[in-house]
Amino acid sequence: MKQKKGFTLIELLAVIGLLGILGTIAATSAINISKKLKNEMLCDTLEFIESAGKSYGSDIFDGLDEEGMDVTVAELVKKGYLKKDQVVNPIDKTLMDEVAIHVYRKNNRAYAHVFYEAPFCEE
Repeated sequence: MKQKKGFTLIELLAVIGLLGILGTIAATSAINISKKLKNEMLCDTLEFIESAGKSYGSDIFDGLDEEGMDVTVAELVKKGYLKKDQVVNPIDKTLMDEVAIHVYRKNNRAYAHVFYEAPFCEE
């Protein structure tokens, strides 16, 4: 009797099944990593916008009081504190022109607070 070399159908199906499971796990991990990175990029963008708001507040410091004033990202772009390509939401690729920044004066310093819902960003 001659011995045949090779894999049985059951062995091949088992390997294909395992590769499918591993591929699914890898794809899910890649998607989660991508979402996490986009969220971190959004947090960085919001911090950058807040920093631009503080710069604007410092420049108009004498005109500020403790109640402060609200400005939008579009106004900061128009006044040269931000560039249009710096205020794109990395999650949905939309411009953040309508995001409001509250600029105020406290303890002889200018402060800014960005009004944007991002629960995953640390304060």
